[in-house]
Amino acid sequence: MSDRSELALQLTDAVAAAYQAIERAGNRAYKSFGLSQRAHAAMAAVDLGGPDGARPSDVASELGVSRAAATTFIQRLEAKGMVETSTDPDDDRGVRVTLTRHGLEVLLRVSQLERRLAARTIEGMPASAMARTIHVLQELKSRLEQKSLEVVR
Repeated sequence: MSDRSELALQLTDAVAAAYQAIERAGNRAYKSFGLSQRAHAAMAAVDLGGPDGARPSDVASELGVSRAAATTFIQRLEAKGMVETSTDPDDDRGVRVTLTRHGLEVLLRVSQLERRLAARTIEGMPASAMARTIHVLQELKSRLEQKSLEVVR
């Protein structure tokens, strides 16, 4: 295997390991508020609807799940007092989902905790190293999106 191929494998392994570590840290933060990562994502999707609320189909689209799955998330959040549903004023058959006051407070507190965890994580790392890392990762993403990666046997 060439040196560049080995470096490519090491880079993808490091990115995957970092992503998993970020997810684990995020999950601990969400759990401290009685949420899962998906519940947090669903609440953030509802929040995108603004004061008028979001349609379940908008939540589903944002999460990349079926409308039925989004409805399940919404029902679970409603049972926890995080969101509430109301009839859609534009469509009597539809509903709108909004964050409750409690849900908004939890969403804001989780976001603050995520920021504090992120800040603690990078403490002591030189800004120049972080800037280079960000540049490399953005370049990697761009190349992956531009190139059609074909499987060669």
